[in-house]
Amino acid sequence: MNFTDLIQRFAAQAPGTDSFLKVKEGSLALISSDSEHAAAYFLIYGFARSYVLLYEDQGIEPAFAETAKAQLLSYMTRLDEAFKSGTPDDLVAAMNWIVLDYGRSGKIF
Repeated sequence: MNFTDLIQRFAAQAPGTDSFLKVKEGSLALISSDSEHAAAYFLIYGFARSYVLLYEDQGIEPAFAETAKAQLLSYMTRLDEAFKSGTPDDLVAAMNWIVLDYGRSGKIF
């Protein structure tokens, strides 16, 4: 599986802990198979892992789950665009944007 496939699968799944768990597992697998982008995958892995740890045993409101999914999906899409550009500067800029955006957000995961 590649990152674009992981994004498409996540986008197609219902929001919630199970979909974040699949992102976590997929990102971890990509770290091993695509070491060139390991730092970016680790960033996504960390967000998905946090969501699973925080919410796996809780009932989550659908609106909250949708918001979290949309936020992670936006980060994944931003990274995918940077991967496709092929320039290291774009990847670093995308990762910096994600970290700064997350810091300004409600930090829901």
